[in-house]
Amino acid sequence: MPSFSTMEDIQKVKISPIPSPQWFINIFVNMLYRVVTVVMVSLSSFLTQAQSELECLVKSEMMRSFSGKLNKKSLLTESYNIQYQRLELNIDLHQKWVQGKVTSCFTPLKPAFNLIQFDLEDYLKVDSVLFHGKPVPYTHLNKALTIELSKNVAENTLDSVSVFYSGNPGLNNPYQSFIFDAHDRQDPKPIAWTLSQPYGAKGWWPCKESLYDKIDSLDVWVTVHKGNKVASNGILLFSKDVNDSMVCFYWKHRYPIATYLVAVAVTNYIEYEDFVVYPYGDSLSILNYVYPEYESEARTKSKETVKMMHLFDSLFGKYPFLKEKYGHAQWGWGGGMEHQTISFMVHLNYDLTAHELAHQWFGDYATCGSWQDLWLNEGFATYLNGLCHQYLNTGTSFRNYMTSMRGDITKKDDGSIFVTDTMDRSFLFDGRLRYQKAAYFIHMLRWKVGNENFYNGLRNYLSSPKVRYGFGRTSDLKTALESASGLNLTEFFKDWYFGEGHPVYNITWSHVGNQLEIRILQEQSHPSVSFFNIPIQIKIHGKYSDSTVILDPLSRDNTFKFTLNFIPEDIEFDPNFWILSQWNVIKVKPDNSPDIHVFPVPAEEALSLINYRGNILEAKITDPAGRKIIEINYQLINDVREKQELEISNLTSGVYFLEVKTDLGFARKKFLKK
Repeated sequence: MPSFSTMEDIQKVKISPIPSPQWFINIFVNMLYRVVTVVMVSLSSFLTQAQSELECLVKSEMMRSFSGKLNKKSLLTESYNIQYQRLELNIDLHQKWVQGKVTSCFTPLKPAFNLIQFDLEDYLKVDSVLFHGKPVPYTHLNKALTIELSKNVAENTLDSVSVFYSGNPGLNNPYQSFIFDAHDRQDPKPIAWTLSQPYGAKGWWPCKESLYDKIDSLDVWVTVHKGNKVASNGILLFSKDVNDSMVCFYWKHRYPIATYLVAVAVTNYIEYEDFVVYPYGDSLSILNYVYPEYESEARTKSKETVKMMHLFDSLFGKYPFLKEKYGHAQWGWGGGMEHQTISFMVHLNYDLTAHELAHQWFGDYATCGSWQDLWLNEGFATYLNGLCHQYLNTGTSFRNYMTSMRGDITKKDDGSIFVTDTMDRSFLFDGRLRYQKAAYFIHMLRWKVGNENFYNGLRNYLSSPKVRYGFGRTSDLKTALESASGLNLTEFFKDWYFGEGHPVYNITWSHVGNQLEIRILQEQSHPSVSFFNIPIQIKIHGKYSDSTVILDPLSRDNTFKFTLNFIPEDIEFDPNFWILSQWNVIKVKPDNSPDIHVFPVPAEEALSLINYRGNILEAKITDPAGRKIIEINYQLINDVREKQELEISNLTSGVYFLEVKTDLGFARKKFLKK
């Protein structure tokens, strides 16, 4: 495992249960076919492949986000909490048709509650609504299903309502949140899958789209033609035959879940398991649903998930849905989606697998409390992907991952992680900013607060009552890291999270005697930030020795001076790439002062002298009182960088000085004669 130092690793140089309604399912026929074409790019090298994976992932997620006109919110959907939902779906892959019944258990947040509203697209036909087993009136207009309850429901009282509906959710679906498609070019097989982030759940079932109210528990019953299997959230309790041609799958999920993370996928899957084995014999199933034509490759690649799971367990706490499962279901989008307990993925390649697994902690367990905080989902998933390279892979894997990402971010001089418009899909799912720059910001937070404080802070954030199985905001993460480190991170977030662009450093250095001087001049790529405040790691390279120091500039132009016990040949800026910067310039400072080195100290028979700069005009050895003891033929020691031996065997033991006059000025060196 590569070694990467943080500020605490290096000595810092100080320089200046739930009702169960009657089960109902029927089949309807006739609709049109829709095909979605996915273009994948496969490249040979690791870096190019990793970048291709990210580009494909971002594109697939961007396609799920549409303008604000598609997501009008109502106060009625905010007047109750969802406690439980039961989806009973009949999915006909051949006729591209869905018939369903969705039962929602709710508790009103206000007295005399008699109107309840769900989000549901207009192209889905509501057949009836039952309240206490009897039909009740409803209106279905402008993507909103408003139901008139036959009696008032008291505040904080549990009650339920069932909606029966049907339609082709894959037709005229602006979010492409339900897709009928096919796989296997040699022998095409039908497939259907859902993809609801961020506003697409209402495109295939009556729900409450919310980033403040999770569904406390969920049941998903899906009936399909035999020969197919259904993948969904939670654990599969059973599958049973309905008749000679149909089979029903029952999935049970008992963890809080955000609406957009509810998911279903159906096709002729091959099913197999990998296992994460814990001490004392406990284990977690990694349940894989893959295409038959992909089985051989999948069985090889899915094993990496076990290693990744152990890593994330150790860094962030045990997998948050440990009583159920984790898994993968293959689909046709060119990327992946972190549906809770089962990620839908185009393939099981390394980076995509790591990214989606990471979301189970950052995105599912702790869900962003606003799409403005999307970086808490995507930035962390992208960075945790990098941590797999750091901790699980060898060589330069992590360095390549981070430096490639740094290059992509700094191709442009602007851009903030902070989202100002959550309704602009391309802006919201900006891969450079919400994924890559957010990931690098997390990397810099790790550097700023120190490794131990970083992981302690993240574990505290994830386990806090508000965030665990709930929703987190940027301010919650900031507070957790400040508490763990004792640092005030307000300025840091102002510069790096809210601010645009990145710093560019111009560094000059010089060495005179045993004094090293480093000047750090910072410029900014965007005027929104006047100075990026972050400590800088400098590695000083000598012929026989190296040293690493941490400098903490407090302004755009800072000079640091300190003693060095070896001759530097070069300095290296940010050797462990902690800082998001680019186009930095490092050069030796022009110096017109003498540079004389005298050794060994103490000396016995001879004193060695090296002149590094200028021409020697006069040289002499004096005692502490300044009296000349020996005058030296300076012509013999005038060659720059050539070591000269000065005979001192006749001197008595004591302290002496070598005084040298050069065309650049005077130099005086103390030495001890043994």
